[in-house]
Amino acid sequence: MEETKVKYYVKKVLLVVIGAMITGAGVTIFYVPGSILGGGITAISILAHHLFGSSVAAVTFCCNIPILLLGYFLVDREFMILSTVGMIFMSLAMRLAEAVPTPTENVMTCIIAGGFMVGCGAGIMLRQNGSGAGSDVISRALYKHFSIPMGNASLAINGTLVALGGLVMGIDVAVATIATIFITGRIVNYIVEGVDHKRTVIIICQNPDEISQALMKEFGRGITRMEVIGAYSRQPKTQLMCAINPYQTPKLRSIVLRIEPTAFVTITESISVIGGGFHTNRLN
Repeated sequence: MEETKVKYYVKKVLLVVIGAMITGAGVTIFYVPGSILGGGITAISILAHHLFGSSVAAVTFCCNIPILLLGYFLVDREFMILSTVGMIFMSLAMRLAEAVPTPTENVMTCIIAGGFMVGCGAGIMLRQNGSGAGSDVISRALYKHFSIPMGNASLAINGTLVALGGLVMGIDVAVATIATIFITGRIVNYIVEGVDHKRTVIIICQNPDEISQALMKEFGRGITRMEVIGAYSRQPKTQLMCAINPYQTPKLRSIVLRIEPTAFVTITESISVIGGGFHTNRLN
């Protein structure tokens, strides 16, 4: 078991390093030549680079040091250790990528390619409970100690930096940065949450045996059954719950309504389903 845990954490660290290198390279290769600020400390570093000619990698590294030191007292240790690793290798990648010739000066290409590349790197780090430090650490600390949602904190920080960038460098830079942040966010969501979403189905019915047997025969998956009582009608009914793939939704709806047209059915998106024939729940 101990060996399994070691392999598990070694894998996490290696993936954080890979994600950090991808993120750092994306910032230097696409954000800097495209005058795209990105978000968090990266925005400050790129803004300083365009105003004073300073190194993006050096400013990123220096600005993150006090945030990381503060984070060790405010945020969980695993996240901070992995974020420290991420920040170091992200800064290193930014520095190394300075030797790479600028592949394009087209702003649209920089927005799309940069957003995609940085989103992939950030998503890989976040999936391993790490980050490139900066606003991610601040947002998590605010959530832990003040219950401020991380999305709101991140939006406030990035919104302020985008507004500042727009005032200093013009509205075109602000718009390009907003577009890039949007692309980055979508890519991060795909990597962290996955694109293979499932759907959770809850069926309130009076013919549970027939419906459950038909669904299990059709989809080959188990169904959870509970006896319930309607709050308004006070009539006893049965609740069935199961998880399905999105493409199975029309077939399920057809089966249920054919057997019991008055059944109450709710279908919701599930970003992750573990066990029961879907993903395994092994540590490694």
